Amino acid sequence: MAYGSFYHNKIQLGRESTPGTAVNATVIWRGGFSAIADERQREIVDEQIGVLVNAERVYDKSYLARLAMPATPLTFEQVPHLLEAGVKTATPTGVGPYVYAYAIPTGNTVNTIKTYTVEAHNVSVVADGREMYHSFVEEMTFDAKAGEAWQMSANWVGRTPTATTPTTLTTLQTVEEALLMRTKVYIDASGGTMGTSQKSGVLMGASVKVKTGLVPVMTGDGNMYYTTTKFTRPEVTFSLTLELESGGIVGAERTAYEANNVRLIRLLCEGSGTSKFQMDFAAKYDKINDYSNSNGNTTVQIDGHAVYSSTDAQYFTATVTNSLAAIP
Repeated sequence: MAYGSFYHNKIQLGRESTPGTAVNATVIWRGGFSAIADERQREIVDEQIGVLVNAERVYDKSYLARLAMPATPLTFEQVPHLLEAGVKTATPTGVGPYVYAYAIPTGNTVNTIKTYTVEAHNVSVVADGREMYHSFVEEMTFDAKAGEAWQMSANWVGRTPTATTPTTLTTLQTVEEALLMRTKVYIDASGGTMGTSQKSGVLMGASVKVKTGLVPVMTGDGNMYYTTTKFTRPEVTFSLTLELESGGIVGAERTAYEANNVRLIRLLCEGSGTSKFQMDFAAKYDKINDYSNSNGNTTVQIDGHAVYSSTDAQYFTATVTNSLAAIP
């Protein structure tokens, strides 16, 4: 009898050519494991049939699946999967390195995403493997602390958990981690140029949460699962943790908060070669928090949310630069 060690678990991803048509996985997700959760809606019928207890009458109203990818170090090669499944299918520019831009639309035209077939299984107990197809990302988070790598996590939604024979994959994609130490923060005034004013020597941490606005459309269409997906209003929230210093950077942002000004924020992390992960957004601050003791350093956390600035034609864009001519 074989037993499934936790370290034999893995998640595999396949990019669907036609949304809702399952495909074999093509890449192993290099991160922590989480099983596919069966979130079907099951109803117990309340009836009066002459006995005190419930009878066996139970039925399913709809099918849904979810997978919560735990936080794992963000890599330039695999973070595009989250953005492709939650923001848009990007066509790269460049001829090596390649640049993938993921802008959340601000007008009436929505993006087309790439749906995925997601497999989750244990290589020693494959009989319990499950997959979900027509999968998309409803929420993703990117955050980093001083001296550490950026972390990425995501919540995926799929049509229904389905028993599967997992795709046999053993080759691991070569990846590089994005580090906070290699990250630069720029903050400019509305009407200026994004990425002009670097705030040096102050970035101690950052967090960006993207709620994509994607939701399943549950219609009567002859199936128990959703027919398609649609975009509702997205939401981007963030925090910046800055070191208190005599250059007045924290003071300037406190003044901008008090004046309710729009700020143009860029977080740019560069890899060891040409790889980059960049987030640009127009922002308003919601709160300037109290001083904190961070290993003897005085830090201030600034919380805020992305806004559409018509002056700057900006809301939120994530850009990934890597050596991949196509997302595997």
